[in-house]
Amino acid sequence: MAESERARLHLFVGSSLGLWWKLLREHGGAQRAYRGRLARILALSALTAPLRAAERLRYGRRVRRTEIAEPPLFIHGFHRSGTTHLYNLLSRDPQFGYVSTFQVLTSPFFLITRGWLERLIAGRIDSKRPGDNVAVALDLPQDVEVAFAAVSPLSPMHQVSFPSRMDAMMQKYGAMRLTPAEMRQWERAYLDVLRKTTLASDGRRLLLKSPVNLGRTGHLLRLFPDAKFVYIVRNPYTVLPSMMQFHRAVAPTYRLQDIDWDHVESAVLAYYDTMMNRYLRERDAIPKGNLVEIRFEELEADALGVLEHVYRELSLPDWETAQARIGAYAKTLTGYEKNVHQLDQRVIDKVERHWGFALREWGYSPPGGG
Repeated sequence: MAESERARLHLFVGSSLGLWWKLLREHGGAQRAYRGRLARILALSALTAPLRAAERLRYGRRVRRTEIAEPPLFIHGFHRSGTTHLYNLLSRDPQFGYVSTFQVLTSPFFLITRGWLERLIAGRIDSKRPGDNVAVALDLPQDVEVAFAAVSPLSPMHQVSFPSRMDAMMQKYGAMRLTPAEMRQWERAYLDVLRKTTLASDGRRLLLKSPVNLGRTGHLLRLFPDAKFVYIVRNPYTVLPSMMQFHRAVAPTYRLQDIDWDHVESAVLAYYDTMMNRYLRERDAIPKGNLVEIRFEELEADALGVLEHVYRELSLPDWETAQARIGAYAKTLTGYEKNVHQLDQRVIDKVERHWGFALREWGYSPPGGG
């Protein structure tokens, strides 16, 4: 294993030994080359067991009694479609609470360790996300699915550890093809994460981002019938190479199995088809006035103009306050350098063959008119 693959802690080192046992049993275990990594993961899992127990004892009843009073605002969109950029902008509005980087890193015990553990690890995390140049800090917003996956096996996020099962995980857990018992288990764990976030956010309305949620629109509406949604779409010709580049950058850090990159690409192509078509089928169930759709390219060009439209369409309050804070944050992004993806004919052919329905739905063509 390359030294660069040893550098970072695994994303789910704070998860319980019971969760890791379920994952290893279901997804084929760790290959010989990665057993040293697995041993470190399990050792840290054992060492953090007292923190998980302390969290349950101190906060368990309080979390269960926490009410999610206001329906959340969900950021919807496929991976690499600008959901993080939109999340970072909207999170500047003080009316929202959100899942923080510290929460996803310590999901099973983040309430009990706020403050002291944050100070301990603040200088030890990367300042930028692997795979792109997005800033990372403990108080910045993060994907709710990472916090959920740290406490539940019912997440496609675990494909980072078990890439041989990527397609199966994406199709089952992303598209919510769960048994009734698994569905109840998913709901309990998901609501537990959201209640913890609500408690940590002093009851503010939750702003939640996860590309995985794109396949759960109907389930989220069942939990929160008055939830609001901002859907963001990006040119599919850009999404495919961006997804592959991101996987190549992130996978070495967390994998416990070798990676077949042809399998990864096939899984990504099938996953986009599944998730986008499910969203297109389910979006009509969202009550009128609770969904707005935007394009990444327009958000990138005029963030404040697009977000003013979002606030107006969703009847969100206090745009004037939000505008000032979002505008101040947007000015700090000057000089940010996006990854540049080479678009060759092979990519164009694959996107048109597998994702042609999305090109037709949103009227995209190859960037630069290629």
